[in-house]
Order: sequence, then C-alpha cells, then structure tokens
Amino acid sequence: MPAYRDKRDGRWRYRKWVRLPSGKRIRVAGTPATDTKVAAESAEREHIERVLHPERVRATQPAVSEHKKEVPTLRDYAEPFLDGYLPGQKPGVLKHKTQIVHTHLIPFFGDMRLDEILQSDVDAFARIELRRCARKTVNNRLAVLSTMLRYAYENRVIGKPTLRCHVGGSKAEDAPIVAVSAEDVGKLVAAADDLYRVVVLLAVEAGLRVGELRGAQWTDVAGGEITIRRAIDVDGNVGPPKHNKVRRVPLSPRIVAALAALPKRGLWVLSSDDGSFLVYRTMLKAIRRLYKRAGVVVPKSETGRTMPFHSLRHTFGSECARRGIPVMTLRDLMGHEDVKTTQRYVTVTSADKRNAIERAFGQQVGNTLPKEAEDPRSSFEKL
Repeated sequence: MPAYRDKRDGRWRYRKWVRLPSGKRIRVAGTPATDTKVAAESAEREHIERVLHPERVRATQPAVSEHKKEVPTLRDYAEPFLDGYLPGQKPGVLKHKTQIVHTHLIPFFGDMRLDEILQSDVDAFARIELRRCARKTVNNRLAVLSTMLRYAYENRVIGKPTLRCHVGGSKAEDAPIVAVSAEDVGKLVAAADDLYRVVVLLAVEAGLRVGELRGAQWTDVAGGEITIRRAIDVDGNVGPPKHNKVRRVPLSPRIVAALAALPKRGLWVLSSDDGSFLVYRTMLKAIRRLYKRAGVVVPKSETGRTMPFHSLRHTFGSECARRGIPVMTLRDLMGHEDVKTTQRYVTVTSADKRNAIERAFGQQVGNTLPKEAEDPRSSFEKL
C-alpha cells in the first residue's frame, strides 16, 4: 500500500511489503514527522532504502551515532503494534484494544518516545482515568500499554520495560454485578414467550453468557446436556467461548421442557424467523422489554451499571454457591479461567454467615455463654 490517509485519525502514513535480496519479505510502516502525503512518500522511500541497503545508511552516519537506534513515539509505533501483535486475537478483542490505543493511549502518550515514558507519566494517566472510570477499566487500558511496550522490547525497539502498569485498590471499586432474585426470575419466566423463556433459563439455570446463548446450536444439545462450543460477539463474529474453554453443562428439567416447546427454525437454538442467529442489539432491547413487562427492575451495580443478561448469569453462580456447590465445580460450569473470578459471583449474605455458624457449632450457639457473661453490667458490679 502506498502513502495513505488513515481513516482512524486522519494522519498520513505509509505501509508496504519489501522483498529482501535473500527472498524474505518484511513489512515497512510508519508515520512521517510532517503530516503530508509528500512527507509520507519520502519517509517510505527512506525506510525502504534503510532496509535494502543498511550499509549505505551506516556509511553516511557520523561515528558517534553509528550504533544509536531511533526510538519511535507511541503514536508512530501504534500501527506496527496493531498490525503485528493483534491480528491473532479474537475480532472483539482486536476491536476493543484498537479502540483503547486510539481513544486513550495516543491522546495522552502519543508524542512520547517509547523509551521516554516514565512511571510518573503512567501514574498521571491513571489518576486522570480514575476520575471517570472504574479501577478495572483503567487497568484494562494500562494492560494494553504494557503489552505494547513488551512487544516493542521483544522486537528490539526498546530495552526491557520496568514500568508498573497497574492500579491497586479496594476490590469494591470493581462494582460487582448484582444477581436477579429468585422471585424476580419467576416473574421473568412467567412473562416471557417461548424464545425468551429459554434465554432466561439458560442464563439462570445453566450459567451461559449472552454470546454463548446466541452461539448455541441444536446439535450442541444432547443427552440432557448442552455443550458450549462457540460464542457470537456483539458484531456478529462467531468464535470459541471465552478463554477458549469448551464445556458441558447438565440441563435442568425446566430448560429441557422450555427447549421442547421451542420451534426449530434451523441451526441456531435462539433464532430469528428466517433461521439466522439473533442480533445482539435486538436481543438486548427484547430482554429489557421483558424486565419491564414482568415488573422487574434490572439490578444495578454500585456504579449504576445495568447488565440484564449478566445479572441472570450471576444468579446462577450465586444460587449454586448458596447450595454448597464446590467452587472448583462451579468454576468449570461457568467456564472461568481463574477460580478468583468464580468467587466474585458468590454473594454471601448475613443469613449465610449465621447458617454457617449454626451448621458448625449447633443451633444454640447464641445461648451458650455463662450467665454472668450475658449481662456485661453484672460482671463489672462484681469487680
């Protein structure tokens, strides 16, 4: 590709494949210092010259700077990073990380050379972001910065990075998802049509994520189980489940009955009238209408965020934990990579704590103190 104007930010860039005398093909890419087409074409020619004839470049450089390597700014290195590192990622991950680079990292770090980014710069970025985002969101953005610097190091662009790209703090800042109560689940099931009754039950009694719901095929349902083999992201890309973890989940009697009542229109369990899988935004509008029709308020996190599908999945995790399902079993049922993630779905109430003490030490645990200890005042009077 010759010099071109990048649609993402309007800057002139260049990108081209070059074949070396050895026959090996490498890609040259970059952004000129001056934002013009002529400058981009000139920078491309100079880059190709450096690649094909490195001995000429060394001969024209002063002896003092012979071994000095020019380090790009984060803005200039963004495209080599996105083109080289991210293509192996899932489409949804690629889109998300590309957005982070262009929307958050470039505006702040864009004009800094990769080897000139200081810990104070990272900390300043984090402070600004924390004023408007949850800690987890900020850490996701810092993780992309860390990955970019590590990729630059692995390609000998910079030395080994030592920056701390992480923000600590209380886990309460992560704003855990709130589960839908069992009573409200009953209202949703009663108010739903055949299609969305299956949606609610597969989330509440099988723990499927919304992408896994949309990706379920009739061939995945057999022997009283559903095998989660794929997921469909918000843009309609079909891929493996999260963490590439294929799993089998036994089906409850209510799910079996709901599936039996659902018409088969083709390959997908949850399908449109024409047999195609459900569009995410259409599905989101429908589930919100179902909550409203059932008279159920969508649970909110501490930050006011609502996630109508994920709150149902959270109900699955919470109810299983409350009934004593071992956490490692629950981790496999939910398809988590780390058991710490599973523990976030476990909601422990005051009643749960009382029940635990009663089971461990007996029903009369509150009445086993000596009589003189029941009234603190009587003890002081005896002194």
